Amino acid sequence: MVTKKLVKRAGVILVALAFVVAPLTACAPSVGSLDQVGQLRNIDGGVALTIPALWAGQASDGSYVGGVEPAEVMVLKHRDNVDPVDLTRIDSSGAGPQWRAATAQAAAVATLMSARDPEEIDLGFSVTGPIDGPSAGGILTVGLLANLTNTPLIPTVAMTGTISPDGTIGEVGGVSTKVKSAAAVGFKTIIVPENSFGVMDEATGKQTGIVEYGKTVGVTVIKVRTVGEAYKIFTGKDYTPELQLSAQPSPSTEAAIRDNCSSMTERLTAAIAAAPAGTDSATLDLAHAAVATMAEATAAQDWPRAYGIGSFAYLRLMRASGGASAQTLVDTAGFEAARAQMTADIDAALTEAISVRDATLATPEDHIEEVVYLPEALGWVTYAIASYGGALDELKLATDAGAIVSAGRVLAEERAGVSEMLDDSLVVLHAMPTQNAYDPTEVQTFLNGYTELLARAGQANVDYYTTLSGSELSADGQFRDDGIMSTVARLEANVAELPEAATLSDSVSNAASTMTYFVMSNGMLSSGQSYGLSIAEDDLRTSAYSGILDASVDASSSTVESFAALLEADGYAVGYPLWSTRWATAAATTYRDTPQSANAAWVALNEAWYDAVGLFMLTAITSVE
Repeated sequence: MVTKKLVKRAGVILVALAFVVAPLTACAPSVGSLDQVGQLRNIDGGVALTIPALWAGQASDGSYVGGVEPAEVMVLKHRDNVDPVDLTRIDSSGAGPQWRAATAQAAAVATLMSARDPEEIDLGFSVTGPIDGPSAGGILTVGLLANLTNTPLIPTVAMTGTISPDGTIGEVGGVSTKVKSAAAVGFKTIIVPENSFGVMDEATGKQTGIVEYGKTVGVTVIKVRTVGEAYKIFTGKDYTPELQLSAQPSPSTEAAIRDNCSSMTERLTAAIAAAPAGTDSATLDLAHAAVATMAEATAAQDWPRAYGIGSFAYLRLMRASGGASAQTLVDTAGFEAARAQMTADIDAALTEAISVRDATLATPEDHIEEVVYLPEALGWVTYAIASYGGALDELKLATDAGAIVSAGRVLAEERAGVSEMLDDSLVVLHAMPTQNAYDPTEVQTFLNGYTELLARAGQANVDYYTTLSGSELSADGQFRDDGIMSTVARLEANVAELPEAATLSDSVSNAASTMTYFVMSNGMLSSGQSYGLSIAEDDLRTSAYSGILDASVDASSSTVESFAALLEADGYAVGYPLWSTRWATAAATTYRDTPQSANAAWVALNEAWYDAVGLFMLTAITSVE
């Protein structure tokens, strides 16, 4: 049996891309004032902490304005008939869905990082004015962690930045306006995301770095990547001890990894030989080059790079081959017959995916690590189920051959995910030498709490996105962003219809659905797409955001490595999440400064976000009194 306590464990963490939509005016405080920033105070049922929320926006005359609003984060003892980690009790005057998304994300990440059971606490937020935008996500998370550890904040420090699923701090807009506004009301230190843009001098056309700009307005600007770094600046204390540890896979796990590398080489070679006529030549070239690179990496026993390069090229080739086959189907059968055939094929694949998921869940896992990591491993099939559903919705509205080709691409890639990537994941998962038993009833209750938490955070992300885009998530017959919109819409519907968990297997299945919803809605918010960018990769590489993606992958990988090392030192197996992040990061690193860099980076971020959430959850449930 496992008992739980609050432990101070955070790690090195990462970044999501977002632009801020913020208020143009501020109103008089109602829950506190700036002279209360950083102070903890007792309230009915718990403790409140006042934080400074920075905002910036464009006024009607075109000028940029900003300010600082006092907000409160509250940690309350759980009460009966109150939802655990209550993300709906936001006392505000005009706060919109973007603010709600920031609070939901902060609540989820802080609960995960603080190793708290969401069934034990309620979290609340108060904001004084019509503030909106996700850029307070970072300070909200820092505030919650400080509140949970009964640590006041230094009152002269302010911060801007979004928060990612693994706790890294992401980019925002209007940073220079926020820095200037905070300086004007007496703040001395301003924390900003690591890759914050500088200030352009219109007269000279030259850019001044944000740190240098801060000096001109009398403040110290400090760049950070992680909540842990920000927490130390705000409190003067480490949230996580600096450990010089590196987790390593066990011999049995490494043997499974080697087998996966061998299988992937055979798989990719066979897929090249079987590629249909019309398969994109650039993708075929990518696959041929990957086979050669895999051989080099295998000779060097660099298993993450060998598997990462192979799996990325394999999934890309499956997409291209599926599109080519679908085009041939349209050419030979005509649009209507092709649509009917593609619909039938996807229907069959959907039925098969559900069967695979249920079969995977049919046998109870033996050890706590396998149970907690299984929802993230099931991400391959959970995402496929939603993706198939979204593709069926798109096909109903399709009016041209392009939609059939897109459906073929989705079908082929998701089939590979269900039949092969999931199998590879389960091989590594079950190869871990776990010895830690668990109480099924306790673990089921724990997973149910996190299912609710992640579902609320995912829904808040979707609400924010739909407000930002001005339209609901839905199919349009065009497979926008490779179908990500219709897929997330299906995830939203699937999560809304989750059955009550009667068994532990039900709880694992529900956790897998909400974890995928949380991860993918974050990806959608961060870029408008995940696995396939609609923007040309070459264009992205020439922009500043390419560097942000690269830094994001590095920081996210560091988070997973840190938490894996901490858990391994306590005797817990970490082979699966460590492997998942390492192969995806290796692929992203290899493909930097190439046309594939953006896609490879997003695959790496998705894997690391899954893995970070799994490691956070294991930290929470295995913390022993």
